[in-house]
Amino acid sequence: MTYRTLYVGLLAGACFVAGPAITGCAPAQADDDSLRESFAERLAETSLVTDFTRTGDELTFTGPDGAGGLAEWRVRIDTMLVEPSELDETMPFEGRLTAEWYVNGELVEWLGNMTALPREYLDRGLAQECWAYWVEAERRWSW
Repeated sequence: MTYRTLYVGLLAGACFVAGPAITGCAPAQADDDSLRESFAERLAETSLVTDFTRTGDELTFTGPDGAGGLAEWRVRIDTMLVEPSELDETMPFEGRLTAEWYVNGELVEWLGNMTALPREYLDRGLAQECWAYWVEAERRWSW
C-alpha cells in the first residue's frame, strides 16, 4: 500500500463520516419548517408540559388545564406564513402560525383575540394564532 492510497482512503473515510455532520449544520432559515420546529420546541420546553410527543403537525402532551389541574392536550398546526417584516432590520421576517387546540378531546374555541387557553401557554406566546419574529443575529424565532 502506498502513502497515496492510504491518504485517499483516509480522506474518503473522513468525508463519509463528516459529510452528514457538515451538511446537517446548515444555518437556520426563516421559513415554514423553522417556524414549525420553533413552535413545537417552545411548547415542549415549557416546564409544566410532560409526555410531549410530536407526529408531523400534531403535538400531544399533558399540561395545565387553567383551573389548577392537568389535562391531556392535542395541538394540530394548521397554517404557517413567513413574510418580510418592516418592524426592525434586526428582525427581517415575521411568522404567523395557526393551530387547533384540544383539551381532553374537546376543541378549545376562540374568537379572534379571545381564548379559553390557560395563561401558562399564552404567557409563552403560544395560542391558536400566534406570531413570531426572526432574530437575524441569533438565527432563531422569538415568540
